Amino acid sequence: MESKPKKVVSSEGRRMIYNVYHFLKREYEITLSNQESNCDLSHLENIIQRTAEATGVTEQTVHRILKEGYDGPSTSPSEDQPPMKTRRKEHYLVDVDEVMTAVVRSTIQEFHVVLKEIPTLAKLRSVLQDKIGFDGCLETLRTLLRKMGYHLRRTNNNKKVLVERHDIQMWRLKYLKKITEYRSQGRPIVYTDSRYILRTDDQNNIKNDQKDKQFSRSSLGTRFAVAHAGSEAGFIDNACLVYRTNIEFFGNYVKWLNEKLLPNLPDSSVVVLDSHHNVPAETMPTSVSKLSVMKLWLTAKGIQFDSNLRKVELYEIIKKHKNRFRTWQIDDYMKSKGFEVLRLPPYHSELNAIENIWKALKTYVAITYDKQNVEITKHILSKGIENITSNTWRNACNAVVMKEVEYMKYFDTELEFIIDLQDDNGDGTVSEDSSSDCD
Repeated sequence: MESKPKKVVSSEGRRMIYNVYHFLKREYEITLSNQESNCDLSHLENIIQRTAEATGVTEQTVHRILKEGYDGPSTSPSEDQPPMKTRRKEHYLVDVDEVMTAVVRSTIQEFHVVLKEIPTLAKLRSVLQDKIGFDGCLETLRTLLRKMGYHLRRTNNNKKVLVERHDIQMWRLKYLKKITEYRSQGRPIVYTDSRYILRTDDQNNIKNDQKDKQFSRSSLGTRFAVAHAGSEAGFIDNACLVYRTNIEFFGNYVKWLNEKLLPNLPDSSVVVLDSHHNVPAETMPTSVSKLSVMKLWLTAKGIQFDSNLRKVELYEIIKKHKNRFRTWQIDDYMKSKGFEVLRLPPYHSELNAIENIWKALKTYVAITYDKQNVEITKHILSKGIENITSNTWRNACNAVVMKEVEYMKYFDTELEFIIDLQDDNGDGTVSEDSSSDCD
């Protein structure tokens, strides 16, 4: 039996349902008090059912509204109105944290693989509250999942679920195949990243950061970032950059690549980068580009087209070929120096070994840092980096390899990690129709 989609009852509708219930209740009570002998009133007894039939909602909805009350003034003379439940509009502010998204993804996988259960948003939120202190509402969690690449689908029995987008899954699969191929060739795999480690205005935030919550970009005080790289052999020599800044500046990152990272990389290295720090190598035509610009781009790429086509038709051709020619400044530059570049899928920090290194560094800073002196802070960061050994790096890289094997196993078993958006426990196979995507 197909489940019916839940109706959203407006404030006015709740008031009407509430008043209809009390009208029918009074009607039954008055009729009962004036009941004649042998008069059957059984058809009036179930007031909840009669209210549901009269208003076109389910009995469960009537129960909920009676429990909550309604927003707005009463037009009923009833004296036993329950306290009104105030419904406030939520404002959803989601700061997508790389570490948080890794925990969210692994938790969804645990539900499916370990518990053999399809999680609901409520169950997922409950576990995340215990793991990382997630304090958002259900809609905040839903928004976070959307940002991570999950979208709305309907199952074969018409249930609503969130499922990871196909392009994200393909990106992950291609990445796993590529990095496995490079390892089999014996090439050094170098993991890189730049990360805010601390700010000097609030020591408590450093202590709290042991739960891996990053600082807000709007935070005050002097903020320190670290750019570094390493492999299973340890940190890349002379590649560390500790700098003080209020924003993560792309120019700082490029300067670090040119002056510290690339000159010290082992030959034939494969450099793993996250999906940030990206600037296109060329400007692609958009739907608002001039007709002449579109024609010039198509000609330069050797793509045939009818010169009489209108702009909207030309752009349709460009859209089909855009991704094939899309390149990035950093990637092109590093390849020109003889290194391969692997871009991580969005929000997949669990596949970057340096994330575990940042955890170790943050733990050291949390224990050591007790002053707000800028120079002392830089010294503590440098000392913390020196204390991270090649053995720590080896363990971090091994953990990532295990995660890669696990992800590949999921592809082999055709597991699809979905989140149930309804509270019932019915099962359903996700349909291939993605026409209901809510992007």
